[in-house]
Amino acid sequence: MTIPLARRLEGVDRTLIRRIFDSAPRGAINFGLGQPDLPTVPSAALAGIHGIVEGRTSYTATAGDPELRAAVAERYPGFADGPSSVLVTVGTQEAMFVACMALLDPGDELLYPEPGYPAYPVVARLIGATPVAYPVRMNRGFRVDPDDVVSRLTDRTRAAILCSPSNPTGAAIEDADLRAIVQRLGQRGVPWLSDEIYAGLWYDEPIPAPWQIGKGGLVISGLSKDASMTGWRIGWIAGAEATIARLNAVHQYLVTCAPSISQRAAIAALAPAGRAEQDRYRTIFAERRRAMAARLDRIPRLAYSPPVGAFYFFVDVSAYGDSIGVAQRILDRRGVITIPGEAFGPGGAGWLRLSYACDLATIGEGMDRIAAELEAIASE
Repeated sequence: MTIPLARRLEGVDRTLIRRIFDSAPRGAINFGLGQPDLPTVPSAALAGIHGIVEGRTSYTATAGDPELRAAVAERYPGFADGPSSVLVTVGTQEAMFVACMALLDPGDELLYPEPGYPAYPVVARLIGATPVAYPVRMNRGFRVDPDDVVSRLTDRTRAAILCSPSNPTGAAIEDADLRAIVQRLGQRGVPWLSDEIYAGLWYDEPIPAPWQIGKGGLVISGLSKDASMTGWRIGWIAGAEATIARLNAVHQYLVTCAPSISQRAAIAALAPAGRAEQDRYRTIFAERRRAMAARLDRIPRLAYSPPVGAFYFFVDVSAYGDSIGVAQRILDRRGVITIPGEAFGPGGAGWLRLSYACDLATIGEGMDRIAAELEAIASE
């Protein structure tokens, strides 16, 4: 018997990112997944172990350990008013789902960047809302144009996602543009959802954030990337106390609470020693960024905008063919996983996302293989 499924699942499948990764041969060089190769920052790992030894293995408060909530609130001075302004979640994926479930009714519209993180439109569809993409354009270095956001507002728009620095482009919204977006959303009564999972991975200077401008939205973030804690599944939402209280009710029925051991680790990651370790990791990523850029610059007919954050290059390979075909050839013939831009929406066609969340030797070997395959394509 085939069990009938809800219509909301029509067209919902694993992401192209995961499908490519799962199909890759064993031992392939991985420029694909957005997961740091570095171990969890040591202070957090030890705190997790101590949490187990000390028996901190029961439920916490639904909203999270008060000590962790206080530590998160300190990251957002002037925006988060103490622990009651923070909800601890099972990663940022749950955080985004909780926020959208609380803000959107069926038929409402959610604005999101495209190319962008593929979960954004899917979350909207799963709760019966309508995802509406606003473009991020190469001719602006993939930096968001306020007019592209505001021009897509309608009477049904209930929230707008901002992601800076961006997955997949590594671009950030410039301060003047961000201020214009926040102001104009506020004038229309539309809250922003600021996805800041890569906010700790900046290279030249810290990246401006909506919460530094006003209180008209929610911050969604976590420790997966800058503290290398992907498997610990710790994220959070920060915002107005009354809003967080309502989101907490949704969160309770989804997961009860975030993992208690992971919360102990997160407290350590947010302490001074943990932050210092994350700064060291950012220095490592900066060196890797320089190494990959140097390799890309040697390959003719490629175009890219240098990323200012995250750990991705978004590279125009259209001179060599369609990006899905190019990515498949590089995987099949050279054993290197890259992600075609279509994984992040139609606007990504012709581009590849390359992750430099791997060591320098791997970057060198992988880029040599990519260069060889592109040369082979060019010679055909």
